[in-house]
Amino acid sequence: NAADNRQPSPFSAPREIAYACNCKQIPNLKDRNPAPPQNRTKYTGTKVKRLIELEEMLVAYTRTVISTAGHVSCVCVLFGSNLLINVIDSAARSLVKVISTVTAAQIEQDLRTPHVERVRTFQDNRDDLIVCRPGTGAAEGGKSGPNQVMDEAETLKKTVAYAKEKYPDFDLSSMDILGNQKKLKELATNLICNELGGDDPSLLSDDFQFLFPVVGPLTKTQFVEAFSQFKVREAFPTSSANFYNFQVDPLEPNRIWMMSRGAYEHLGTLCFGPSKFPATNKRICLPPQCFSMSFNAQGKCYKLTGGYNVDRSAGVETEGLGGMFGIVHALGLMKLPFAEGRPWKRSLMWEALSLRIPQVIDDWKSVLATEMTATKSLKAPETRSGEKRKSQ
Repeated sequence: NAADNRQPSPFSAPREIAYACNCKQIPNLKDRNPAPPQNRTKYTGTKVKRLIELEEMLVAYTRTVISTAGHVSCVCVLFGSNLLINVIDSAARSLVKVISTVTAAQIEQDLRTPHVERVRTFQDNRDDLIVCRPGTGAAEGGKSGPNQVMDEAETLKKTVAYAKEKYPDFDLSSMDILGNQKKLKELATNLICNELGGDDPSLLSDDFQFLFPVVGPLTKTQFVEAFSQFKVREAFPTSSANFYNFQVDPLEPNRIWMMSRGAYEHLGTLCFGPSKFPATNKRICLPPQCFSMSFNAQGKCYKLTGGYNVDRSAGVETEGLGGMFGIVHALGLMKLPFAEGRPWKRSLMWEALSLRIPQVIDDWKSVLATEMTATKSLKAPETRSGEKRKSQ
């Protein structure tokens, strides 16, 4: 200060100098200045955060409104298209029915009733035949609700005894196939080793039926004829159906179930209807499929079911198709002209009612939940600051 020829400032001088000048002590600048604007910083941060949250909520609302409008438009299109298709379908079927009735142009397969269970057990309102494992309830880790897991061995004993009494033909037969895992597996294996009976029709009963998801029921003659036309072994000489997991049905003891995950390599000419497809040398793997064989008292198969895909996500090449349809599709030989021979596609009404409308509800639930969370988080700092001011 002296070097600058300026009067010393009482605000910068020591307190002793102020007393020596008979001046009243003046507080330091540090004492006179207000506290750092911490509250102002917090307020500014909260305000910015609130603006960001509001902007994000506005964007979310806008997107949801736009997507809702899109979903509603799609639902309207689906409803209208389904209505139009149903009208055309109903009109076509009605006209076909009239023509069929007038001209007696009946489909023989429609007049054929698929074989139902010939050995009935619990279907006769005999739930006492089913033995369940204790502690397998439907809820609370098996502690509550009716038991859900069957004791297969004990149930099979009861159903076999009941079936032998109700169906004496099986009891008197020398085959003894009811509940006989070894015998039924032997019969099923013999059938598989003879191209499911195509090579040896004597393994099939006279009233045999072939029943797949789409095809059938075919009679014994139709099945053998169709199988010979396909020439499966010539087209796939190294193929293996890979049957496994043979298991007697404990509730239908003359029936045996099995799984198959076939591997096929197209090395020969495949005959599919009037078309013939030369070898492509492609190898495909079919998805897991469920098969069953039902045998009569003489040990002949009277019903063969199969081709039921149990996992449409497996078998990428077949896109969920099983049986011969899956093979043709996976090899890319042709696009079949009917929906049953193509990969599954959801219906118009299923998309509208089970997917579109629930999606709109889920979108709005998500937006409203986000809004409530953001509101609570923004109110929390204000509440804490208000309580702090009251305490001060």
